[in-house]
Amino acid sequence: MICLNALKKLASKNILEKNGFAIFNLQNKAGLKDFTDPPVEKIIGYPDQNRLKPVPKQPSYPSGFLTPHMTKRLSDIRGPELVHNKLIHKQYGIIALTGGQLKTGHFEMMRSSLNRNLDLKKSFAVWRVDPPWKPVTKHGQGKKLGGGKGAIDHYVTPVKRGRVLVEIGGYVPHRVLNRVLIDIAQKLPFPAKPVSQADLEEWEREEQYVKENNLNKLTWEWCIKNNIKNVINYVGKYDIEYSHLGPECR
Repeated sequence: MICLNALKKLASKNILEKNGFAIFNLQNKAGLKDFTDPPVEKIIGYPDQNRLKPVPKQPSYPSGFLTPHMTKRLSDIRGPELVHNKLIHKQYGIIALTGGQLKTGHFEMMRSSLNRNLDLKKSFAVWRVDPPWKPVTKHGQGKKLGGGKGAIDHYVTPVKRGRVLVEIGGYVPHRVLNRVLIDIAQKLPFPAKPVSQADLEEWEREEQYVKENNLNKLTWEWCIKNNIKNVINYVGKYDIEYSHLGPECR
């Protein structure tokens, strides 16, 4: 109440009635300042969590649950990625050029590099791969052969070719694109490359152009479907599964 009386003394107040609402027209006098915070503009479509979170080293199991072991299952890293191969926010990201497995140290390397070099007030980074979930067993050094399955040594995340590993958006300077993303891609255990939405669209247009202007009608998919020269007896199950993508996806 005291502040309101002081405001009435320092400023001349005119109340205007418009559409049932009261509008105050304040004329500031000497010494009267308005330090209200400007409205915060949030770009629609950006995630609330703009910082890469640390990933757990191993999955959490309930108490009393026997930790499962697993075979190598190389099919998890074989062939192209058919689902998570697009950029959700349509800006920048890092994709895998071949299949491979990510350890906890690789996640920590990507997280520390991006969080340190990105301006998190204007940009963001999100994970596009799951935390390590696949167990990898290992026998102790100097142990004799046999004795059953070894103990779990660490956990990995298998990725396929074309999988988006991490996605970056917002205001990203060229220094981060030219230096940080390339440095991260070179430290990964498999070939990777930083890309933008324009790069993915250009690759898609090139594939579509080759497909539409191909003069050779005897494509890989057509030969397998029609069993030319009894080819079905020589190709594998992955050739049949990825026949629509050509022989290079075996």
